[in-house]
Amino acid sequence: MIQENHRLTKEQIRQFETFGFFVRRQVFNAEEMVGINDEFSRRRLSILAQLDPEEKENFRSWPIRNPELPFISSLLEDPRIYGPSEQLAGEDSVLFQSNCNSYGVDTNWHSDSKDRHLRLIKNVMYLQPTTAERGALRLIPGSHKSPLYDELVRIGLDLYVKDQGSYFLKDSEFSGSDIPCYIFSSSPGDIIIFNQNTWHAAYGTFEYRRTCTFNFICNPKTDEEKGELNAMAEQAGDRSFKELPVQGSQCHSEWLANPEGSARRARWIKKLEEWGFVEEVKA
Repeated sequence: MIQENHRLTKEQIRQFETFGFFVRRQVFNAEEMVGINDEFSRRRLSILAQLDPEEKENFRSWPIRNPELPFISSLLEDPRIYGPSEQLAGEDSVLFQSNCNSYGVDTNWHSDSKDRHLRLIKNVMYLQPTTAERGALRLIPGSHKSPLYDELVRIGLDLYVKDQGSYFLKDSEFSGSDIPCYIFSSSPGDIIIFNQNTWHAAYGTFEYRRTCTFNFICNPKTDEEKGELNAMAEQAGDRSFKELPVQGSQCHSEWLANPEGSARRARWIKKLEEWGFVEEVKA
């Protein structure tokens, strides 16, 4: 059954705050998922046709805010995406990095963000069925908070030795897939939303494992939040909105033009400009 009320309940928000993630089943229906997959495939092939062999080896992500992805980009302003995101990141939160992704290798344990004050959240939608044996996202409950987050950093769970796997696990009988965790076995149309400090991984991957990610960042209020945002903005020239191997700018000029006059998009654009994340588009 497709969810009609897109607002999270107090209990659901409490689960998110406690565990660092929350699962939403069948947010999008089968017909919508066909359209998403079709757009995804067309855009992927059109980009690949323009890349040289070396670029193709590293190619795995491309921004959603692009006119060649009209339906997928419309989801950014769909209440099924922004509604729960604003509940968790703040009603004045801002759409941030949002990509289509195609993976062919396992993703080892890591957290997306090292910032401990600035809240960033990620909505992840897998476009194919996933299971524990077939590429499902894994998350360590509560790992977005101290002391568990700090302990995982201390032991170096996210440090890897080439051809040897995790540095922390190298002298044990454990592999990354043995770490106790929640496994998000999913069907197309499901979404998991998580705090980007939450440690996660994916094992048993398959060729062209497909996801769409919709990320939101809080509007910083405290000095600590503002400091972390400023540090992030300073890196924007070589990371953030230009991070390789993402192909293309996060904010296409047509998206920035906001021809529909969306008030929500206008607010996002104003903040992104104020923070210095769309300068390369206007240059």
